[in-house]
Amino acid sequence: MRIVSSITGDHWVLALRTVLAVWLALFAALRLDLAQPAWAILAVMIVTLQPVMFSGGTPPLGIIIHRCIGRLIGTFLGALMGVLLIALFAQQPMLYLLAAGGWLAFCTFCVMLLNDEPASYIMMLSGYTATLVSLTAIGTGVDNIFDLALARTTETALGIGAGFLMHVLIKPRFGSHALPTTLDGLTGGAAGEVRVALVERRTRAELDARLRTLMGKHQQFEAQHSLARFEFRRFRRLLPALDRFAGDSLALMTGLRELEEAVDRLSHCEDADAIMTALRDPALPFLDALEQGSELPEQPVLPDIDALVTAEARVTQVRAALVRERLSEVLGLLHHGRSLSLAMQHHQHARLVRLTGCRPRRTWHPEYAVARYNAFRVFIAFELLGLFWIHSGWPSGYLSMMLLGVFIVLFAKAPNPAAVVRQFLTGTIWAVIIGCVFSYVVFPAITGFPLLALSIAVPVVIGTLMTPHMRYSAIGLAGAVTLMTLLNLHRTYEFHPTQFINGGLASILGTIVTMVTYSLFRQRTPGERLETLVTAYWRGLERVTRARRLPSRAWIESRLYDRLGRLLALGSGELMLREAVDLHALAMCLWRLRRLARDSGPYRRDIERWVFELGRQLPWAGRDERAWQRLAADSEARAASLYAIEPLPTALIGEFEMLSHLLRDLPGAEVQARDALVDVDDEQGAMDAR
Repeated sequence: MRIVSSITGDHWVLALRTVLAVWLALFAALRLDLAQPAWAILAVMIVTLQPVMFSGGTPPLGIIIHRCIGRLIGTFLGALMGVLLIALFAQQPMLYLLAAGGWLAFCTFCVMLLNDEPASYIMMLSGYTATLVSLTAIGTGVDNIFDLALARTTETALGIGAGFLMHVLIKPRFGSHALPTTLDGLTGGAAGEVRVALVERRTRAELDARLRTLMGKHQQFEAQHSLARFEFRRFRRLLPALDRFAGDSLALMTGLRELEEAVDRLSHCEDADAIMTALRDPALPFLDALEQGSELPEQPVLPDIDALVTAEARVTQVRAALVRERLSEVLGLLHHGRSLSLAMQHHQHARLVRLTGCRPRRTWHPEYAVARYNAFRVFIAFELLGLFWIHSGWPSGYLSMMLLGVFIVLFAKAPNPAAVVRQFLTGTIWAVIIGCVFSYVVFPAITGFPLLALSIAVPVVIGTLMTPHMRYSAIGLAGAVTLMTLLNLHRTYEFHPTQFINGGLASILGTIVTMVTYSLFRQRTPGERLETLVTAYWRGLERVTRARRLPSRAWIESRLYDRLGRLLALGSGELMLREAVDLHALAMCLWRLRRLARDSGPYRRDIERWVFELGRQLPWAGRDERAWQRLAADSEARAASLYAIEPLPTALIGEFEMLSHLLRDLPGAEVQARDALVDVDDEQGAMDAR
């Protein structure tokens, strides 16, 4: 009763769309006399229903389009690999197991390593399609391998076309339709944070909560902007600007953090109120206009610091210049975000966006340990089940291998894959029972395609209505998929009880082995992965200070932004999220110091040596809670010693001021430094033992 009461109109439309697509795919497959009509139905079910498990309703058209494209490419590559496996190892089962298991493990490794959704989806499809094609050939006759590969590709394309057609014709949903509104909300929220940072002080708890809210708006923008390239043609020319702002929106978070620190630093100087008033007056009307969502205001021109502060007040001049620089950078990002929103809403505003050309290169933070572990457990499970199949001589054992290959790759990225596969096991058992009823009772009593279509519509509708609900999603999808696989949907229906029972048992066994594999070889928890990501921030700090060749700003920002995005995806808390932003700000501050040191003349080598020494001390500072205060004091003393040197740029001294403030205020730094120090201690102990 609970699931019935929560079925909405959108769910019924989704069921109608799925049933019509299944009918169309099945009718075309039967008319063309294709080898495996079930494959066309499987393509419809997976392309349509798999995204529903995560969205809870009708998936946006952009997701359907890129899933269709990825499935076509992945199926084609997997079919080629399946042909190659049979061509090389058809008569050598042990070598086939090693090669097929190695390919499946490699594809799983790529799925876990790649953060790019289309590429990851293609590798997932190519992984289990190769096993599907090659194992089906082994079970039915290796002489048919080329026909099977062609049938798999053709019928998958047929199912994809049927599903896509129904999504376009029947009440399509566009995920990026609200992208301009979402972008306005993001820029308006960030503008409000900047305004508050300029006029008042907030507690750490308030800052953390507001930061989480902004990050939520950023995630919403990321999800919608990734669909824009598939859904609206008028958005495509703005894709480079949208991709650039995806990083700039995270730069807003860091810019806000640094602006707060710079304003706090300036507040301890004389004439701070007058300087802040001069900087606020042109900025506040611009920020108010962004919050209200009005037409694009002109980007304010901030007053020159030399006109506000005399040269004798060197400390005040440096800190005021730092506030002006950070404020100007944040205002520029907000101006670009608002102009981009207007360009998407109105064609006459397209000239506002001047950021065109190639998309910015994204640098990912790869989690090699997680990817290697998943590849290892896939390989072990595939080899063990394959050995059981070969030595038992079970004719239908290849079906269990097929399901193992599909499930173990399909849910590798799930936070708790064992629980998902457990639901799939329940759905598979129910599918076997219902399939037995269909095979014994329903199919022998029907004639013609209309009755066949009506009988199939019942389990398809039930599975579709269950999929949007988190508690029953895997059961519904597994039941529908397994049932369509077990039923002999050919032009001439023939029921073989022994074959059906063997197929059902093999399906259950493959699902059980997948569940046992995930239960025995447990993946690192999200909490452990979060700690690893934060540790990577600390090691990245050391690399920034020690690298002989300074990396580009685009590279280091892209790597830091990707880590921050993964923290959000894994569900980090406010404290860890705040710390990640602080570490990001610290890394960029150290990068600016090294870049500005190039213009320091004879002091360049001394400044670079000091930065290098600081990078060496950062991991070890966790041994003493007062070490961070000493590092901050050292940075502040370094800035004080540079005030008397006139040729040095003001920005360089300001970065030393910012560095000392970040070091003094970094939350939880000593705890994470201790975690990062463990590996260093282990390496040092190993060297001492030698």
